[in-house]
Amino acid sequence: MIPLMTAVSFSHPLTIGFLRRGYSASGGVEVYLKGLATGLQAEGYRVILLGTDAWPIEAWPGGEILRCAGKSLTEYRVEVERQKIESGISFDLILSVEKIPGCDLYRTDEGLHLAWLKERERYISLWSRWFQWLSPRHREKLRMERELFRGDSTRRVISISEKITRDIVSLYDYPREQISMIRNGVPQVGVLTSQQREQARQELGIASEGKIILFVGTGWERKGLHFAIQAVESLHDPMVNLLVAGKGNMHRYASPVVRFLGPVKNMTTVYSAADIFITPTIFEPFSLAALEALSAGLPVITSRAAGISEIMAQGEHGEIIESPSDIPALTESLKKWLHIMSDPKRKIEVQNACSTLASGFTLERNLSETLAVIHEVIAEKRRS
Repeated sequence: MIPLMTAVSFSHPLTIGFLRRGYSASGGVEVYLKGLATGLQAEGYRVILLGTDAWPIEAWPGGEILRCAGKSLTEYRVEVERQKIESGISFDLILSVEKIPGCDLYRTDEGLHLAWLKERERYISLWSRWFQWLSPRHREKLRMERELFRGDSTRRVISISEKITRDIVSLYDYPREQISMIRNGVPQVGVLTSQQREQARQELGIASEGKIILFVGTGWERKGLHFAIQAVESLHDPMVNLLVAGKGNMHRYASPVVRFLGPVKNMTTVYSAADIFITPTIFEPFSLAALEALSAGLPVITSRAAGISEIMAQGEHGEIIESPSDIPALTESLKKWLHIMSDPKRKIEVQNACSTLASGFTLERNLSETLAVIHEVIAEKRRS
């Protein structure tokens, strides 16, 4: 672990600007940014969000928000520059999770848009393929992304998985030496007792003998919810249900095996009630929800396209499917892990293995490594 570096290394409190256009109360990016900002504040930094009206003032640590219009990335980019000038604030560093060229440090929470569209092509119709490349929204995002990864546009990039790092280098020829890989960190949930599991099930109205497969997140197409539903349906077991936490088009994914919870604030209860976590994603840089599930002792069934698969051991922490659309493979994996988790001895072994794996990916570690990169970038700016 990189030792924690503090703001007292510099002669004055450092001011960090954060770029985030949207807001979701349960969004993984928002949770990460608020955690990082809180940690930076504790180290003596001033943290200012350049965000839209969607951000509640009480949701941002310290409450300093410069409001920027953000109907499009282009509009948001212009507004950010205007606010930086009109506010008169001297930012020591700008950290962005949006595809805005010219930032000091860009974190690839959502991965590359170009890589996502290329991957998506394998699962959509010819007409949809044609339309996506003509879509003004996609074209704008691709244009910004190309500019962002020009070597002279962004000083440093934080990648959250090995796959994303390879994509950045291969698709945009961005210098590998300017990329730092820092995987996500999450609060440690820990394996809960059988009593806590029963209490969680009672709160959610789930029968004690029921078998629950859990799917978490927004962006249901990208995360492969349709594949998960097909696999659970293929089990033909009335005792098995798919619990879906997160925001999406419920009518489009309606099924007798699915129960939609909508956005959930207290996810600990949901993880406690589940037996297995599933995310047969088409494209996923590094899932916070999957890492939280591992921390709670749940085995994860995912695809090779998921960044979380890079840290998992096949058969120990769950199952890694080569193709998310391989329904027979997903179905067999569910059968296998439902059987394993029904054996009390094996269940404890799996829970401990999953929780131990996740324990190496803490918020403290993420903050420490991110702080080190922030200090490096600020030092580079002062030398140049």
